[in-house]
Order: sequence, then C-alpha cells, then structure tokens
Amino acid sequence: MALSDSILLHISQKKTNYNDLLAKMVSNYSSINSAKAALSRALKNLIAFGEIEKNNDFYFLTEKGRQTIESKLKNKILITINDLLEKSRKKSSLEDVDEIVKNLQIFLERSKQDPSFLKTGKTSSNFYISDLETLKKEIDSSVSHYTYISTVLTNHIQILKDENFEDYLIFNLNEKIFSIFKYVLDLNSIEEINIDCSNQYPQTFNFFDENSIFTKKNDFIYKFNIKDYDLFKAIFLKDFDKSLSVRFKIYVNDILVRFSFGKVYFFAPFTIIEKIAKKSEDLKLWKLNI
Repeated sequence: MALSDSILLHISQKKTNYNDLLAKMVSNYSSINSAKAALSRALKNLIAFGEIEKNNDFYFLTEKGRQTIESKLKNKILITINDLLEKSRKKSSLEDVDEIVKNLQIFLERSKQDPSFLKTGKTSSNFYISDLETLKKEIDSSVSHYTYISTVLTNHIQILKDENFEDYLIFNLNEKIFSIFKYVLDLNSIEEINIDCSNQYPQTFNFFDENSIFTKKNDFIYKFNIKDYDLFKAIFLKDFDKSLSVRFKIYVNDILVRFSFGKVYFFAPFTIIEKIAKKSEDLKLWKLNI
C-alpha cells in the first residue's frame, strides 16, 4: 500500500496526529529524518489534493479523502477475488475456493451496507457470474467424486474389521491408563510382564534400574510380576516428569503396548482394540486422534 493510502486508512480509523503517523511508519525507513521527510511530503500533498485537513494538531479526512479510501478498499477486495479466480483457472484447482468464497462474502455483505460497492464491482471486476458457475460445477463434481470414494472406503473398512485386521489406540499417560493396561493383562491372564527396552534410551534403563520391583533378564529386557502391579503403577505416578521421559514396549500375546514419552499406544487386532476402546469410554479416558 502506498504511503498516502496508508495515511488515509490510519486517519479513517482513529483520531490521529503527526507523531501517531510517524510512529507507525518509521520502521520502514533507514532513519528518523528520512521518515519525517517522507511523511511531511505525503501530508502536504494530501492537504493540497483536498483529501485531509488539519485542525489544531490532528488530521481528519475530507469527504474526498473518505471517497478515496472507500474506493481503495472496494478495489482491494475485487482485486483479491480477481487474482484468486485467475489462479484457480490456471491451475484447474480448487485449492483457493475457501478464500474465493470468503472474499465474495465480504464483498456482498459490504454491498448491502454500501450499494456503491456493487456498482464499483460491475465496472472494476475481471470475473463474471459464469466464472463462478464454472467453479461451482467443479466443486459439485469433486463432492460427487469424494462421496463415491467415501462409500467405497467405508465398505473396505468394514471388510477389514470383519477380517479382524490390525488397529491401534493412543492415550495420554495418566492414572486411568493403568486401569486400561490392567484390563488388557487380565484379558490375557498374564502373570509375568516382560518390558522391552531395546530402543536403548539411557533414561529408560535408569528408570527401571532404580526400582527394585524390576528384574533385569538381559541387556534390554526387564520383568516384574503381576502381583506387583500396584507398585508398578505407583512408580510411574510418583515421579511423573521422569515417567514422561521413558520409552519401552510390552508384548501381551497379540497386543503390543508401547509407552513413549507421555503417550501409551495399543496395537492389536480390531476386536481387541474395540474392547479396549469400550473400556476407555467406560472410564471416560479419551483416545487421541493422531
């Protein structure tokens, strides 16, 4: 935006003096003196053209200045719509359709308040109703295509569910997650739990080495007995910041449970994941959508 336009817009928005204008524009110049010189010239020209007037220390828009800034704003919206439609035509893409509709909405709403907006649009726009109708046909075609794809994908998903394909759930690590994990262990009648630390994160090894309920089986595997489950839970909740820094896996028959930096992942056949999801809903533990 040219300096004179910027000044007119600023004055139109609030009561303005010289220092207000200087503070707004000084960052665009190499020195304060350069900014002052440019501002003084612009103000002198705007007064000479009858677009602003000065009363005491403040500047005000004249009727001519108000018409100028309204025209600039109208043209700006129309230019944006023109450019977006041209871009859409060249790319044969619906990428900018949201912006096109949004700017058209602004243009039409302002036209209700000021009929001159629409009058300006009739003579200043580079687009026609037919252009918008073409765009709508492309949207309708796209909607029809994706509706079909969605139907096909829904059928595919159901087939995979019927075949008990693999699925997963993700939760934040908190107190309720240990009820879910215990539910998984009880489903499989597990008595001893093996913890796989093969990711080799030092903080994970330190975490298990510091707590005596865990027995080290080899370089990467720790174990603990299900009778110590309450202690297992207490250890994680006692020093929660430290718990957020560990990463390990636990295999429970067909289920993989992965604790990773504050999140808990369950990977398993769909029927098992469905049971875990139902249990989480009962506990009001909400899964994450990642």
